[in-house]
Amino acid sequence: MKFDLLVWSLLLTTLSLLVAAYLISWHRAKALEVVNITLLREIDVRRQAETALRASEARLRAVTHALPDRVFVVDEEGLYCDVLADPRNQSVTGAVSLKGKLLSEVHAPDKAALFLGLIHGALATQQIHVAEYELPTHSGRRWFESRTVPLDVRFNDKPATIVIVRDLTERKLAESQLRQAQKMQAIGQLTGGIAHDFNNLLAVIMGNLELLHEQLTAQPRLLELTQQALKSVDRGANLSRRLLAFARRQPLLAQPTNLNRLVLGMLDLIQRTLGSTIRVDKALATDLGMTLVDPEQLESALLNLVINARDAMPHGGRLLVETTNALLDEAQVAAYQEDVRPGPYVMLAVWDSGSGMAPEVLEHAFEPFFSTKDAGRGSGLGLSMVYGLVKQSGGHITIDSEPGQGSTVRLYLPRIEYQETSALSEPSASDHAYLQGQGETILVVEDDTGVRSFVVTALERMGYDIRQADTAAIALQILDATPEIALLFTDIMLPGDMDGVQLAAEAQRRWPGLRVLFTSGYTEHALVGNGRITEGVEVLTKPYHKSELARKLCLLLRPGKPPISG
Repeated sequence: MKFDLLVWSLLLTTLSLLVAAYLISWHRAKALEVVNITLLREIDVRRQAETALRASEARLRAVTHALPDRVFVVDEEGLYCDVLADPRNQSVTGAVSLKGKLLSEVHAPDKAALFLGLIHGALATQQIHVAEYELPTHSGRRWFESRTVPLDVRFNDKPATIVIVRDLTERKLAESQLRQAQKMQAIGQLTGGIAHDFNNLLAVIMGNLELLHEQLTAQPRLLELTQQALKSVDRGANLSRRLLAFARRQPLLAQPTNLNRLVLGMLDLIQRTLGSTIRVDKALATDLGMTLVDPEQLESALLNLVINARDAMPHGGRLLVETTNALLDEAQVAAYQEDVRPGPYVMLAVWDSGSGMAPEVLEHAFEPFFSTKDAGRGSGLGLSMVYGLVKQSGGHITIDSEPGQGSTVRLYLPRIEYQETSALSEPSASDHAYLQGQGETILVVEDDTGVRSFVVTALERMGYDIRQADTAAIALQILDATPEIALLFTDIMLPGDMDGVQLAAEAQRRWPGLRVLFTSGYTEHALVGNGRITEGVEVLTKPYHKSELARKLCLLLRPGKPPISG
C-alpha cells in the first residue's frame, strides 16, 4: 500500500512538473511570438522610415541638382558644414571643395566679415537676411544674391544657417542694357527735337545768305564774308544731321547696297585718312549678301570709325575691315535686350590695334558729345551718328574693347534679297540753264514764315510762278482755284488736322498726276517709316541749298528732258 501511494505521488508530482513545464513553455512561446510580432512591426516601420528618408534625400538631391543656385550650410563660426550642390552642375563648379573650410579661407577679409555678419544677424533675429554683392570668379567679376536662413538643427552642436546664393550677373547685365537703351532713347528724343528747330533756323539763314551772295558778285569783300558765313552754316547743318542721325530721325535714301563694293571704293580714302604708319587689311566675304541702307550715310559712318581708330593709334598700328554674313538667333537677340530681331544680317567690322577703351568709357561711347579726345579734336558725334544710322536701318551695333587690346566695332545690317530697280539720273549742277524754271506754277506750303519767305523768293528768281500757304486747308483752297499748279512743295509737319503727307494724298486724289516734293527737318511720319523714305517719294531735307532745291524740281518737272547746255 505504502509503495503504491509513493508511486502515485511520484507520478502526480512528475505530471505536475510536466504540466507546469508545458505551461511555462506555452507562455514563453506566446511571449516570444508577441516579441517577434513587435520586432517585425518595428523592422517594418524602420524600413518604411528608411525608404521615406531615402526618397526625401533623393528629392532633396534632385531639387539641389536642378537649381542653378549654390546652396551651403554654414555654422555660426563661418565654417562650411555642408555643400548641397551637384558637382556636375557647371554653374557651381568648385563649390563642393568648400566643405570644411572657413569663410576667411575662401573670401577676402571684407567679404568674409560681410557674410559672417549676415549669418550672425539671421541667427540672432531668426529672420532671413538678403544681400547683393560682387565677387571675383574664374570668368571675371560677377554679381550674386545670397539668402541666409537660420536652421532649427545644429551642426557639431553649433547653430547653423543655410545660405542660398544666386548668380545675378545676367540679370544685372540685362538691366544695365535696358537702362542704357532707355537713356539713349531719351537723349535721342531731346536731340531730335533740338535739331528739328535748329534745321528751320539754318534753312532761313542758309537761304537768305545764298540770296545775298547772288547780289554781291560786284563786291568781293562782302562776297567773301557771305562765303565764310555759308561755310559756317554748312558746318551747322552737318552737326544737325549728325544729331538727327543719332536720334534716328534723319531721312535715309536707302537702297540695296553691297558692303564689299562700298568698302573697296573707300580703301584709298581710308588709307589716306590713316596715313603711312597704319597698315590697312581687309577680309571681305565672297558670298556677302545685300542690305538696304543709305550708302552715303554708311560711307560717312565707316569713315568715322576709321578716324576713331586712327586717333587710338597715334604711333601707328593695324586696321582691319571685315565683312561677313551673320545669323542672329533668339539667344543672341535676347542677350542684347534691345530692339533687335533674330534673322540674317550682313556684318561690317572695323578692328584696330589701338589703345582700347576702359569699361567706364565704353559705357558712354554712343552718347552724343561724349569724347575722350582733346578739346577741338572732335565733336563727340562720330559713334553716336553711326549708332543712329544702324538702328534706323533696322540693324545692331556692338563694341568690344579693353585697355591696351584695341577695339572692334561691328555693324549688323539686315540682309535682303536684291531686286534691280531703275532710278532717275539727276541733272548736273553745272547745267545752269536746265536748272532754271520755265514758268511752271508751284504751290509752296510751309508754316515757318522765314523758311517760306526764302523759298518763295528763291523759286521766283529761278523763273517759277509761285503760290504759297501756311496750312493744308489753305493749300487745298488754292489748288481748287489754280488748276495750272504743276507741283506741290510741302513741309511734312504742318499745323492743323492735316499734315503734309495727308495734304499730298488728298491733292493727288483730286488732281491725279500732280507732282509732289516734300521737305522736312526730321523723320516723324509713316512716309519715312523706319527712317527709310518710301519708294517713289522725293524728300528734300532741311536745311538745303538753293541748287539742291533746283535739281529736285528739275528731276520732278522735266525728268525725261536732256539737260540744256549753256
